[in-house]
Amino acid sequence: MQSLGYIPKTSFLSRTLLLLMLSFSINAAGIESETIDIPVIEGARVFAKFDDKTPVVINYFTSVTENGVIAFYNKSYGEPIQQERKRGRLTLHYQKDLQQIRVVISQQNKLRQVDIIVDKRTVEP
Repeated sequence: MQSLGYIPKTSFLSRTLLLLMLSFSINAAGIESETIDIPVIEGARVFAKFDDKTPVVINYFTSVTENGVIAFYNKSYGEPIQQERKRGRLTLHYQKDLQQIRVVISQQNKLRQVDIIVDKRTVEP
């Protein structure tokens, strides 16, 4: 019987290849895709959502006031560890578990644009 060129001919190489393949399959099975659930205000018009890997990003428009958006995310994440306003945009920084969360609120005509970015890195307060 003719052997294929890519199959190792020695027992050592066969075992090494088998262990290598087994190692890759165990590592792949051990990787869990962690779902990050980002709360969005009811009635929001989501125009971008990137949630297949971190950092997770969601962008939406809402008619809720800036104070209403702040209250919604304070209820979800607690008090912000930092906040700053630049060029008319308010950025709230939250830390929950091992997640760094940024909520950016800006005025867009009669609506508020809300951008949420969630990463798994921790933030120094």
